[in-house]
Amino acid sequence: MATLDTVELLAGGIAHDFDTLLNAIVGHTDTLTDCLSPGDPRAVQVEAIRRAAEQAATLTQQLLAFSRTQSHQPAVLNLNTIVEQARPMLQRLVGASIRFDVQLASDLASVRADAEQLEHILRHLVANARDAMPGGGVLTMATANVSLDAATAAQREVAAGDYVELSVTDTGVGIEPAMQPRLFEPFFTTKARARGTGLGLAIVHGVVTQSRGHINVQSDVGCGARFAIVLPATRETPAGRTAPDRGAKAGRGTETVLLLGDDPAVQGFIADVLRRRGYRLLIARDAFEGLRAAASSGAAIDLLITTGTDAGAAAEELRRRQPAARVLDIALGKPLTPDALARRVRAALA
Repeated sequence: MATLDTVELLAGGIAHDFDTLLNAIVGHTDTLTDCLSPGDPRAVQVEAIRRAAEQAATLTQQLLAFSRTQSHQPAVLNLNTIVEQARPMLQRLVGASIRFDVQLASDLASVRADAEQLEHILRHLVANARDAMPGGGVLTMATANVSLDAATAAQREVAAGDYVELSVTDTGVGIEPAMQPRLFEPFFTTKARARGTGLGLAIVHGVVTQSRGHINVQSDVGCGARFAIVLPATRETPAGRTAPDRGAKAGRGTETVLLLGDDPAVQGFIADVLRRRGYRLLIARDAFEGLRAAASSGAAIDLLITTGTDAGAAAEELRRRQPAARVLDIALGKPLTPDALARRVRAALA
C-alpha cells in the first residue's frame, strides 16, 4: 500500500473512533447543562468543556475528509442559497478591514452536492482570502453558469458540458508560481506553521472531486488570487433546505426502544437521554444479544436504534417477529445534542 494511502487509512480510523467519543462528551455536557439551574457557576465550566469538544470535533471532521471517510450526503441544491445562508457567518469571518462583495447569477442552475461540505469550503476559502489581505482589501464571491468545451474540460479532468462555477477572488499578496501546483497537496501550506495544518485546501479538493467537480487557482504575486470551483449542473429542482427548529420541543415518549451498539460511552449517553424522556430501554451490544433481550422482555419493541454497528440481521429478524417495529440508524458524525437525538427518535416513531 502506498505511503499516502496508509496515512489516510490511519487518519480515518483514529478520527472515526475519536469522533465517537466526542459524541458522548458533547452529549453528556448538554445533559449536565439541562440539570443546572440558571445562574449556576458550574455552567461556565460545562460550556467550556463543550466548546473544546466541538473544536476537537471540527478537527476530526477534517481528518475524516482527508481520509475520504467523511459522510457524504449529496442533494440537489442551489449554490446561491448556500452562499446567502452562510453570508452573515462569512461576513464576520472576513472582518471590518475587508470589503466583502457577493455577486450571484440570477438564473443559476442547480447542482448535486453536500450542503454542509459546501459551507465548509466557503469558510475555508474565505479564511484563506482574509489571511492573504492583512492590510485590508476586497474579497469577491461570485456564482455563474459556465459551459466547458472538450479542451477546457480535459485540462480540468472533468467531462465536457454545463457547470456551475463558484469563485472566490481576493486582492491580496498572491501566490508564488512555484507553490501553485502544490496548493492542494496534503500538509503543504504557505502559512506559518502555527497558523496552518496544510489540510484545508486538500480537503476542499477532495470534497469538490467527490462531487465530480474541479477546483483551480489563478494568481500573480502582488495581484491577489482567484479560486474557482466548477460542479456539474443538473436540471433537477432543489427540494428546499429548511433549517432545523432548534427551539422546538423534542417531546417525550413511553415506547419501548431496543438500543444496539458496541460503544459503552455512546450507549450510555443515548440511554440517559431517552430514559429522562420517559422511554423504556433495552440495551444490547450485538444482534444476538439484542434479539435475546427483545424475546425475554416480552414487550413489543417500538423502535430499534443502532449506532455504528452492523445490525442488518437484527433489524431484519426483529421486523419478521414484530412487523410494527421501526428502525433508526444513527450514523455518528457531528456531535449529537440531546434535543436533536430526541427529535430524531420522535420522527422515527411517527
